[in-house]
Amino acid sequence: MATGATPDSFVSPNWGKLMKVECVQELALNVDPQAVPPRYIRAPEERPMSSLLVSRDSEIPVIDMKKLMLHSQDYQRQQEMGRLSNACQQWGFFQIVNHGIPDSLLDAIRGVAKEFFNLPSEEKQKSAPQAGDVQGYGKTFVVAEDQTLDWGDLLALALMPNRLKNLALWPKVPTNFRDTVERYAIEVERVAQEVLSLFAENLHLEADYFKDNFGSEPMNLMRMNLYPPCPRPDLVLGLSPHSDGGGITLLLQDDQTEGLQVRNNNQWIPVRPIPYALVVNIGDLVEVMTNGKYRSVEHRAVTSQERTRLSVALFYSNGMDAEVAPSSKLVNEDQQLRYRKFIHEEYIRYYLSRELKGKHPLADFAKLDISNN
Repeated sequence: MATGATPDSFVSPNWGKLMKVECVQELALNVDPQAVPPRYIRAPEERPMSSLLVSRDSEIPVIDMKKLMLHSQDYQRQQEMGRLSNACQQWGFFQIVNHGIPDSLLDAIRGVAKEFFNLPSEEKQKSAPQAGDVQGYGKTFVVAEDQTLDWGDLLALALMPNRLKNLALWPKVPTNFRDTVERYAIEVERVAQEVLSLFAENLHLEADYFKDNFGSEPMNLMRMNLYPPCPRPDLVLGLSPHSDGGGITLLLQDDQTEGLQVRNNNQWIPVRPIPYALVVNIGDLVEVMTNGKYRSVEHRAVTSQERTRLSVALFYSNGMDAEVAPSSKLVNEDQQLRYRKFIHEEYIRYYLSRELKGKHPLADFAKLDISNN
């Protein structure tokens, strides 16, 4: 476990070796139309059309939250709960519709994100972090000089608990940025808690299992992502393949431009944008808490030659000081204990100190070897 650290250290630049690099949005304005800087070019086996087959023969499940709010004995609800269970076990990803967040608020959060990324570079740089900080405008997970970079920029902000907010890095322009983000965060947290309670019901756990184990101060982090047009989208990735390190992620996609892909059965499955839907995916912490019954899954972002793509992700997770461990009710003779217990902050530090790369962080950090048991 990290020594001498407190939750407040999340707002300070002491989270490991994170290097500052040029923002892609500015780079894209000046890049040779026929070329991509070498540091962004993927190895042949990692390129979008080379690494596993991209398939449009299947889609991630779409879950109707309105049906899940019906009486517990209602047939439609039971059917939808079954589909949710299958999505969590077989996909680790699903889209939700009828979640109750007003369309106007979804438009507003997209709007302030777009306005921010369209600001002059000098204005955006006011939100740039100091070396090693994980909040602010630019990039994260850049840990080596020779690391292949993602073709995308981000603005990362801690939303909860309040003491983790580094308001010095929050944009002052547009002027309604903070109000819009905070209203959106309240709504998405509500949806996250509803989804987690449905997980508990499907797993036959206590109704407040996830709420109780997330602790009194769950973490709520936001990342606004911008993927500028790329002259050679066949050579780059907007976001490297990885699983999310938190509890669950709720993503508002760009409803005009496709880019998110999920790995399933050794294929990359594009996630079709559905207007005003949220994409939900299981993070590493929930995989541990369910002893692997629900699993976090690799996903990536590809780029477009003609269009900019924008997305807004919210990561809802256990508190930093919360203990993360499999539920004892999900450990038995048929399902052996698969993960060791740990403190969430330990995993945050481990996860952020490495480049995004598949599911290696969770496997290396917490997974137990049960092959000889």
